[in-house]
Amino acid sequence: MLEALSTRVLAGVVSLSMLLFSSFKGNDPRLSSISHSKSGSFVYLRAQLQSAFENDFPSIFASGTPIPVHYNLEVRSGNSVVARRRVVNQVSYDPASGVYELVRDGAQATFTESIDEVKRELAYFEYALPYQSSWGMVSAKIEAELPKVHFRQLDKELDLMVLWKYKKPSTKAQIDLRRDS
Repeated sequence: MLEALSTRVLAGVVSLSMLLFSSFKGNDPRLSSISHSKSGSFVYLRAQLQSAFENDFPSIFASGTPIPVHYNLEVRSGNSVVARRRVVNQVSYDPASGVYELVRDGAQATFTESIDEVKRELAYFEYALPYQSSWGMVSAKIEAELPKVHFRQLDKELDLMVLWKYKKPSTKAQIDLRRDS
């Protein structure tokens, strides 16, 4: 059992090392259009990152280092910013168990062994925004970004935006809060 654990940890370090010392292929991520619905005094905003976690990401996720994805939401009514929020989805991998831990915006963690589920969950943005109908027509913007992360195994910091070719995908929508969705 100890041998299997050390093999998994070593495999993660080796693949991460190869990634850090080789050239990155990178991705061309984009955000889908914002969809929204209303219920009571909340407007629910949703978007999906596309083509964001291909190529080098499985090695990055398997490193065991927590990898966050930041979504910045800004809602404007006229010239005023009425809401500004940061939503963080994060994945951590446990090489000993082979299980990924996913946390979407501080909610209860879910666990999976599926890299496809990891990609899908990290890419999904959803936020319940309390609103006032007096805001009227609003402009909502969502922008995604990756932070710099320190990889303890290699004692190196990596700006994960290199994996997105330093592009921050974003999307905008006009939403009339006076009307029913």
